[in-house]
Amino acid sequence: MALPFAILVLPTRIDPVAALLAFGGGAAGGLGLIAFYRAMAMNLIGVVAPITAVVAAGIPTAVGVIGGERLHAGQIGGIAAGLVAIALINGGGRTATKGARAAVGLAVVAGAAFGLFFILFHASSPSGVTAFVSGRFGSAVAALGFALISRVSPVPRRSAWRLIALGGPLDGLGVVLYLYATFHGLLSLSAVLTSFYPAFTVVCARLFIHERLSSVQIAGAILAIVAVAVIAAG
Repeated sequence: MALPFAILVLPTRIDPVAALLAFGGGAAGGLGLIAFYRAMAMNLIGVVAPITAVVAAGIPTAVGVIGGERLHAGQIGGIAAGLVAIALINGGGRTATKGARAAVGLAVVAGAAFGLFFILFHASSPSGVTAFVSGRFGSAVAALGFALISRVSPVPRRSAWRLIALGGPLDGLGVVLYLYATFHGLLSLSAVLTSFYPAFTVVCARLFIHERLSSVQIAGAILAIVAVAVIAAG
């Protein structure tokens, strides 16, 4: 489903170096998703999603600045707010402290992996379809490798097939759209805008699984989402 869309909207250029970069980005993104899913499985989605987004947005922003993009005062403030948000979420009440630290650690790892994904896909975006295909292959290899090392079955439960059938193509479309955006725009801006997903994730967690957070953690989650918005607006 995503490949025809990629062929339609992305440039098609054979570039071995770009393919290698995209493969690495896809592998990083795949491992990041594993860490992200494991963290969310601790029933702390409202904690995990905002932290992952702040880290994922902050790393490409820093790399963009090193590469010559200007970091405005608002972006500096947003990064600082993100660090405060992580502290609030990590120490936000007895209910979550048992698993919060492990979840926060996994969320930071996932965010760093997503940040690397953003950077490498930005670098390989001129190759378009080549980057997309190579990146998806990298994600698959990373996931299968992790399954073999951790001795987890790579075959999902039958009850999850419908969700995977829906989520897989949507994930692919998201990658295509990111490649398109980062090819035509700045790395820092594209990565940060992509990191707005926690707002939707937190709302879904509240609506569908009735997840509850302490008041301090709710404040931290809101601050994290605000931090992403401030970085983007800076």
